[in-house]
Amino acid sequence: MKKIFILPFFGEYPSWMDQWVANMEHLDYDYKIFSNLKRFKERVGDILKIDPYIIGGTGKVWDYRVAFGVLYADEIKGYDAWGHTDFDCVYGDVDKYMPKEWDIWSNHVDYICGPWTLYKNTDKVNNIFRLYDGWEDKLANPRITAWGEYEYTPVVNANCNIAYTFYQTKSQDDFSQLRYENGKLYDGEDEVMMAHFRHTKIYPFERYVI
Repeated sequence: MKKIFILPFFGEYPSWMDQWVANMEHLDYDYKIFSNLKRFKERVGDILKIDPYIIGGTGKVWDYRVAFGVLYADEIKGYDAWGHTDFDCVYGDVDKYMPKEWDIWSNHVDYICGPWTLYKNTDKVNNIFRLYDGWEDKLANPRITAWGEYEYTPVVNANCNIAYTFYQTKSQDDFSQLRYENGKLYDGEDEVMMAHFRHTKIYPFERYVI
């Protein structure tokens, strides 16, 4: 399966960006970072007919994640799946945890996970967000609504085969037991798929080691 992450990011890169890139090199995933805010706004206007209110350095672009399959249709051509993730993540042997059957795979308990969700690259899956009543208002709203996680989840549940998993660290604050061994990520004695250090914003390792 050929997979790609779509990563619009409008602001200063985090201090651990080199480590994130190095970590990604061992995954069987491509990724593209888009940092031109003006071009993103034009893309949204041309394709979704919405005048977006987005300021660089804020998280409003997260509200657009569920529409990336439409917004970046040209960029994901030839890929079987596309997804979104965050830079404040480290990854282990992720494909080991991929479910056998899914249209959408979210690495969380029961909702669309911003730091790790994959979507099969099909017209049906890419356009499910349009089934949400009022999606245009959510995207045009200048506030960060996070609708693409909690509020959008029931629409996904009702219209496709979504697989929920939760293969992350026990804590998002304490990574003292986190380590790599032979390309795998461990939290103490337990192998995990990924760690999301969103609370600490401190890269868990001095350097990335496969």
